[in-house]
Amino acid sequence: MKFRYKVLLINMIVLSIGIGTLGFFMIHKNFNLALNSQIKISIEENNLIQSVIEYESLGYDNLSSNLATVGEKVTSSMYVNETSIYIVYGGKELFSNAETSCPSSLWENAEFGRKNYIIVEEDGRKYIYASSCNEVLGKNLNIINKRDITSVYELMENQKRHYIVLLIIVLFVCSLFMYLISFLLTRPLEKLSKVSESFSKGDYDARAHITSSDEVGELAYTYNNMASAVSNHIEELQNMVTRQEQFVADFTHEIKTPMTSIIGYSDTIRSLNLPREEQIMAASYIFNEGKRLEAMSMKLFEFIYTKHHQVSFEAINTKSLAYAISESVKPAYEKAKISLEITVDSQTVYGDKDLLTSALINLLDNGRKASQKEDKVILKGALQDDSYIFTIQDFGIGISKEHLEKICDEFYMVNKSRSRKEGGAGLGLSLAQQIIKAHNGELLITSTFGEGTTISVVLPLNPPEKKEVD
Repeated sequence: MKFRYKVLLINMIVLSIGIGTLGFFMIHKNFNLALNSQIKISIEENNLIQSVIEYESLGYDNLSSNLATVGEKVTSSMYVNETSIYIVYGGKELFSNAETSCPSSLWENAEFGRKNYIIVEEDGRKYIYASSCNEVLGKNLNIINKRDITSVYELMENQKRHYIVLLIIVLFVCSLFMYLISFLLTRPLEKLSKVSESFSKGDYDARAHITSSDEVGELAYTYNNMASAVSNHIEELQNMVTRQEQFVADFTHEIKTPMTSIIGYSDTIRSLNLPREEQIMAASYIFNEGKRLEAMSMKLFEFIYTKHHQVSFEAINTKSLAYAISESVKPAYEKAKISLEITVDSQTVYGDKDLLTSALINLLDNGRKASQKEDKVILKGALQDDSYIFTIQDFGIGISKEHLEKICDEFYMVNKSRSRKEGGAGLGLSLAQQIIKAHNGELLITSTFGEGTTISVVLPLNPPEKKEVD
């Protein structure tokens, strides 16, 4: 059953019970008021008849033989056409102007000075009997009057019928209004349900366009936020899967080239009787490709390590870090006849010294590979606001805008033949970016094709706060 029908059904049940109970008490209250009014009239009428009969009976010595005469006189002199009168003296009914007899319980159980009444049904009509009891000449004198009060009960029955009809009309009209109201109230929920169904079927752009300020509007707002978060997470997962697949494909491709060369030259040396010079050349190819595989495996290991291991932060002096880096890259720079200028301000930063060294060596190595003979590469380090920035600037070939957006992707190389010749595998910048990110830092790259590249490593000065373990 739909929610709107449940709301309608519950409201109709509550409304019908409430209105029915109220009507029941109102009708019965009116009935009791009318009945009490008839009882009061009957008792007052009995008082009047009693007074007149007792007055007319004065002076009679033999009351039993004269009460019938007194009764005739009283009924003829009083306007009692709608009232029947019974006179009982000494336990005998001596006068009656009614066609039916009077219930004997009215005088048999009568008490002196007290008015009694009973309501009985005769021939489908309701009557009220009122009686009084006095002692006259040593015997009980009971005066009884009878009134037809059927109209009171008919009035109650008519009120019940009219009320039931009115109740049905009211419930019908209210049900229409309640259905309309419940439809308007639940329509946003149906919209939200349809949007949820669409989202579950893969339409991750489905959103609930509900702008009300009530709880349903808040629910729609929360749902939209949840849907956006889930959609973003799914997109991230898809991108991650794509990157992983691309990573495996690129790694397979990169490892295939040196392995092909190694196998080919090894087979040549093994199967052919080559001159010494050609043997040395083939062995050199095998050695160079083996070194490239070694460098690739080391960088890949560091890349995976930084992704799955938490960085251990320790105080590092920037000048000593720069000196260690310069000593590591100095042989390669001297061999390429490229000068390295270092201007680093002394400051304390926090991080893993080995990882930061690896990242900066990779960046300097990229600067060397992008430069020509007699060029220079500049390494600067300075404090700026709440960060320390290492800047590596070269004046080499630069990077075009189309390549700049993908330069930090794994195995991405702008000039693949040149990079492989230099022993590169396209992991240097990816590794450096991953290391800097693990240090809560930022890697910024600006480049102009044909003019050079500037890479900035922004590191926070303060160590990260340690999380308390409960």
